[in-house]
Amino acid sequence: MNSPVEKMKMEFAKERGVRIGEAAVVSRKVHVISPDRPQVVRIITNSDAGKVFYNRFNEGEILHVDLFHEIRAVDVKLLAGDLIKALSRNSMEFMADRIDIQTGSGGGRLSGSLNYGKTESLLKDHLNHVHLSILLNDNDLDLLLFLIENLEESLTGQGVELRRIERIINEVGNTPMDMSPYATDSDSYLKQSNYSGNMFRSREYQQALEISEYLGSVRELEEVLEFFNSRKGRDLYELKKKYGDLEQIIERLEKGNLLYRTSGSYALTPEGKEMVDFIRANRKELEAALKKIIKKLPEKRDRLITSINSGKKNVRNTTGRVIQTPYTKTDWLEEIEVAETVKKALVRCHFGGEKFSIQREDLVTVKRCPEKGQDICLIIDASASMAGERLRSAKFLAKHIVLKSHRRVSVLAFQERNVRIHVPFTKNFNAIDTGVSSIISSGLTPLALALDQGLSYMCSKHLKNPLIMLITDGIPTVPMWSTDPVKDAIVAAQKIGKKKIDFCCIGLQPNRDCLTKIAQAAGGKLFVVDELNRDVLVNVINQSGQLI
Repeated sequence: MNSPVEKMKMEFAKERGVRIGEAAVVSRKVHVISPDRPQVVRIITNSDAGKVFYNRFNEGEILHVDLFHEIRAVDVKLLAGDLIKALSRNSMEFMADRIDIQTGSGGGRLSGSLNYGKTESLLKDHLNHVHLSILLNDNDLDLLLFLIENLEESLTGQGVELRRIERIINEVGNTPMDMSPYATDSDSYLKQSNYSGNMFRSREYQQALEISEYLGSVRELEEVLEFFNSRKGRDLYELKKKYGDLEQIIERLEKGNLLYRTSGSYALTPEGKEMVDFIRANRKELEAALKKIIKKLPEKRDRLITSINSGKKNVRNTTGRVIQTPYTKTDWLEEIEVAETVKKALVRCHFGGEKFSIQREDLVTVKRCPEKGQDICLIIDASASMAGERLRSAKFLAKHIVLKSHRRVSVLAFQERNVRIHVPFTKNFNAIDTGVSSIISSGLTPLALALDQGLSYMCSKHLKNPLIMLITDGIPTVPMWSTDPVKDAIVAAQKIGKKKIDFCCIGLQPNRDCLTKIAQAAGGKLFVVDELNRDVLVNVINQSGQLI
């Protein structure tokens, strides 16, 4: 038997629509509802939703969802807020930029102001249903079911009754369709850009994504290109401070025909200037794709040496559980498991020869055991030797942890005689991306100062299962309390151990002896690797048991 997702794929391939549950109709086409027969929905099979609503060049990119309810102007901002929360719980908040919503009270981009779609015709025509347009391919249709489920829950939470759709009719309509009654200003990101062809398969898209992955950020690719696009009176010194491997970056841009050398300096080619415009027009799509890459970076079985294990139990079984229990009079009635409750009632009525009804003894309640959180302070060595791939990989790790584990992360960087908080504790990817972008490598390695101030910062916050994660390619070179930088770093690590805060360090093989003493003093773990690249760092985190 085909799954609901497989059935949808088959129907969409036949250019048909489907009903999801009792009240939702989904297709990649335009839907038409007659006022005199609102329970019947006509799917216009020769009118692609993306082309009609957004002037997109390619068919089959936009999903059209209509969820029907009683005639009522529902609260669109409350609906959007509930959907965004549901997406965030599954680390899918970026999808809010790919969804438009319209109701009888207004609409717009799900992540926008929702102050659009307020013409009289639009409001009147959407009093009996919620309309969604979603940029989603067939491989991600599971998300569609998730969205419809949460949308139904949100409507029910507003006291809105859903309305059953009795019939779907797939038919050929008159084209082109007249959508003038729906003409309105919008903040939608679904409108087709000026680039021909499928944006996701275009040369510009693939090239931008490839270089963004190398740099770890769409923001930084745009920054580098803008530097060469408006470089009056500037030389490469400014960029070299931030990118220790600037020569390799320039080489990539030259090979991609985005940059050329002229009169001892560099300038953007016409293709490079087009790339700047492309990134500006498609930043959201590029950032969403890059986040997916960062989150799902394949694990590689790189050589990993666990040198120190202080005996602490670093792996905690704290996965949240859902427990279903029969309801008793002494229980608080908080959440009912509807499906199980109905099953019990059906069984009881069947064997009792009774008319179907739900009694107290049928109720099944849900008890949710919440997951324990974890707050991670990532302390990154930003000394001169970390310039280039090493520092970029450490930044990449911070983003990976937030996307993969949805933990709260803060980022501190240390260099010379300075420690700076670049990212306060957050689960927000954009805050991480912006904060780590400002880290520039230079100077010596004040490790004692970094551990001491990192501990002070952790102790000033109310944290859950705190973990300090140190990433360094060297040994301490700047003292703090004495003339011995290594001794001072060990003293600072001992303070971490006394506070019973989990600690781990990722460092290089040549520095094993020194880092071993520091990890022992903190009562934590040391992971010695051959090189600090992103694959190795992600491999350590995913296999070490440090994330609870």
